[in-house]
Order: sequence, then C-alpha cells, then structure tokens
Amino acid sequence: MLATTYFSSLHDEAFTLLVEARNYIVTLHLQGNGNTQQNTDYLDVTLETTRLTSRLTQVMAWILAQKTVQNEETTSEEASSEKYRLSGQSVCLEHTSPESAANLPAYLIDLLQRSRDLYARVNRLEAQITSRLAVADEEEISRPQGEAPRLRVVSSSDQSPQNAY
Repeated sequence: MLATTYFSSLHDEAFTLLVEARNYIVTLHLQGNGNTQQNTDYLDVTLETTRLTSRLTQVMAWILAQKTVQNEETTSEEASSEKYRLSGQSVCLEHTSPESAANLPAYLIDLLQRSRDLYARVNRLEAQITSRLAVADEEEISRPQGEAPRLRVVSSSDQSPQNAY
C-alpha cells in the first residue's frame, strides 16, 4: 500500500512538473518569434530546455515502468532491467553552468532545479531498488535447494518509500 501511494505521489509530482515545463516551453516559443535575443542566450535556453525535457521524460518513463510492477503487469526484475532504467545521467544530473544561468529566465532556472532534484531522487530510488533486488537474488542462490525462504523481520524503518520493493 505504501509503495503504491509513494509511486502515485511521485507520478503526480512528475506529471505536474512536466505540464508546467510544457506550458513554459510553448510560451517561450511563442514569445521567441519576435524576440531579438543574442545567439548565445538563445542557445543557452535551447540547451537547458532540452535538458529539462530529457530529465522529465526519463523520470516519467521510469515511474510508468514501476507502476506496471505495482499493477502486477510485470515483475520487479523486468522493470529494473536495463531496458527500463534511467539513462542520460551525464546530461540529466549536470548542473546548469553559472555562465549559462546568467542568460536564463528565472522561471526556467526554477524548473531546471526542480527537475534535477526530481531526477536525482528517482535515480537514488532506482539504485536502492536495484540493490534490494540484487540482495534478494543472492539470498535465493545461497539458500539450499528445497529450503523455504525465510521471512525477515520488518521494522517501521523498512516501511519507508526507500524500501519500495
């Protein structure tokens, strides 16, 4: 139940940010047609809006894959496979350079920071899930054949969103 609630709120947060970003980019594009920005400003804005959309599409795709696990449409192992993992960390986790930030509108800087924070959180969550699945696989391999799996003691700290699987 907790994992379902957590992924739903994560989905809602990502979707809201995605809609905000989309609306901002459309507005920026419409305003840009008559704008005489310097080429470097235009390139900085284009680069950072591309980074913004990359982060958000990666996060949304990952969340949707995790929701398929929650809906029992796929296994946690499959959803954690390379095919469904976050990618683009070298671009998505990078901070906007101070030189570029000086040329960016304040609202875009806010969207960039919020999207980076969200991407970093999902990246950490993915690493935790992958780690837990690896431990479960090791326990399965090391258990003598025919021996039933042992239930582990669950504490209240195990019920946090970090322990989704």
